[in-house]
Amino acid sequence: MTIDLEDIIKDSDPNIEKLPIKDFSERAYLNYSMYVILDRALPHISDGLKPVQRRILYAMSELSLSHTSKFKKSARTIGDVLGKFHPHGDTACYEAMVMLAQPFSYNHPFIEGQGNWGTQDDPKSFAAMRYTESRLTKFADLFLDEIDMGTVKWLPNFDGTINEPRTLPSKIPNILINGSSGIAVGMSTDIPSHNLSEVIAATITLIKDPKTSTLDLSKIIQGPDFPTGGELLSNDSELENIYETGIGNIKLRATFEEKGKEIIINSLPYQVVTNKIIEQVQDQIVNKKSIFIDSVRDESDQDNPVRIILKTKGKTHKANEIMSHLFFTTDLEKSYRVNMNMIGLDGKPQIKNLQGIILEWIEYRLTTIKNKLSFELDKLVKRIHLLEAYIIVYQNLDKIIHIIRNEDNPKVKLQKSFKFTDAQYEAIINMKIRNLAKLQEKNITGELSSLIKDEKKVSALLKSKTKLRSYLNDELIEISKDFSRQRLTKIISAQTSQSIEIKPTISVEPL
Repeated sequence: MTIDLEDIIKDSDPNIEKLPIKDFSERAYLNYSMYVILDRALPHISDGLKPVQRRILYAMSELSLSHTSKFKKSARTIGDVLGKFHPHGDTACYEAMVMLAQPFSYNHPFIEGQGNWGTQDDPKSFAAMRYTESRLTKFADLFLDEIDMGTVKWLPNFDGTINEPRTLPSKIPNILINGSSGIAVGMSTDIPSHNLSEVIAATITLIKDPKTSTLDLSKIIQGPDFPTGGELLSNDSELENIYETGIGNIKLRATFEEKGKEIIINSLPYQVVTNKIIEQVQDQIVNKKSIFIDSVRDESDQDNPVRIILKTKGKTHKANEIMSHLFFTTDLEKSYRVNMNMIGLDGKPQIKNLQGIILEWIEYRLTTIKNKLSFELDKLVKRIHLLEAYIIVYQNLDKIIHIIRNEDNPKVKLQKSFKFTDAQYEAIINMKIRNLAKLQEKNITGELSSLIKDEKKVSALLKSKTKLRSYLNDELIEISKDFSRQRLTKIISAQTSQSIEIKPTISVEPL
């Protein structure tokens, strides 16, 4: 008996959607790729965070894990993140959390940890989440302390039971300060980290003059600044092209000092591991490709995260020549691809230049400030509205008490006599007897006059674009005072590294 596929299709339920497999596959893969791009791998320009990072920080703030609170087990945080916001693997989620706590991964970590959170020597050596404890840093307050002030939009979580913030109300352009990297479908991002005070200085310049060119901004932001230090070779890096187009290459190398017959390497390029460098140098010693190096040892510790000692031999080559050889042949010098790809305020991924990134962030921050001020104004107006009713009560106390005591429906009589709104009537009827004291009347009169002044200030701020920009300018200056630090990655112009040619030695002894 043969089964005809066409007959089965004809007899099937007419409500079932029929699609060619080509169209179905195309649609399914497109949906998947858009999900990976928008909801997993690329950071958002507003707060510089990927969804998993944003969810970790928000979950920690909901657990009241501020920088002044007690530490709590990391497993508790990860449980909340997975159960409420991010239904994916716990290992990947915890790894994202660990990176937010590593001072060698981020210029300004978001999480403060107790226990083993990995080392620069071996970033993946962190302990399991059941052993470590964590809380937010003071830096994380810049992203979370305005979260409940109507600043950002909210979305339902994956099962629609609670809401989560679409973005965090970041007070700084974190996309540049801490950078980001990720691989999506058909696109990737590699944004290097920068110095906070330089980024804020450039942002203030653009607030004052939005037409400032990228070339002028790049004089303020000299180049990337990595938490692991190192030196950036300006002559071998495409800094001008990176800030103008958003794409280019940079070259980083380790720093060292000479001490007698020893060369001490004290910083490495970003994400280069000490163990790998030692292996590469030892291989050269064993294979006699570095006959001018006697030995290599690792003296890294808590006070010196990177301290590699090279013991040299012979007087043929100077320390600079030996290091030039090692820069050329090992990971002591490394090239990095920069690709400033991110999700913009329009919800679309795009590669942006320096000026475009900062201008778009300023637009976002001004919107969050407006939202916050509108939220504050709404609270002030509601409170003033109630206090005005209280003042009427104190002025007509006997009459109001008489109406409440003797009328069957005092609400109608009070609203007719004193023009009270429903909200005012509810506040009056719920007043406590102790609030009728003379001293309380003075307090309420003082509070009312203070709130009226505040309302005028906030209203004036909201109506003036110039005052809003000035407000943002002052806010950034304060943040720079609190969080700025010296540049760790020096920008130098140096000769291109090259290897030392090892000539084979020929014996002159008779064979």
